[in-house]
Amino acid sequence: MRDTDFYQQILGLKEPWEVRGVELSVEGKRVTVTVGYREGTLWASPETQERLPCHDHVERRWRHLDTCGFETILEARVPRVRGSDGKVWSVPVPWAEKGSRFTLMFEGFVVRVLLACRSLSSVGEMRQVIGHRATPPLHRLGPQPSRPIGRTHERT
Repeated sequence: MRDTDFYQQILGLKEPWEVRGVELSVEGKRVTVTVGYREGTLWASPETQERLPCHDHVERRWRHLDTCGFETILEARVPRVRGSDGKVWSVPVPWAEKGSRFTLMFEGFVVRVLLACRSLSSVGEMRQVIGHRATPPLHRLGPQPSRPIGRTHERT
């Protein structure tokens, strides 16, 4: 199996999205996966559902789950479309939420780790596992308790 096919499958990418390349940096302990789309794709306007061609692109990068201990980054030229009213917007990507710097799979992992920890301070001990910038998914947990999770009384 080719590396591009491997990442295509594990990312669950479907037409028009495809993995175009995989770059491995052994020295940097990083895998960079480049995602593209089929040229000529028409994209649906989020407001009118009108099918529109690509107007331009914006370069984006997302932190993904590690691959065999290597930090994994997805990068893509995200198409932007221009509506008939002149408004320009980025096409949503299936692997991340709007504005996020993390893939949905990475965010899901971080949330599971946070839920498994007894308190947010114990998350600090996990920094080497989930990375120091892995806090954006915290808002998905809802209101934070004022005391550590799972403790019903103070120790004496």
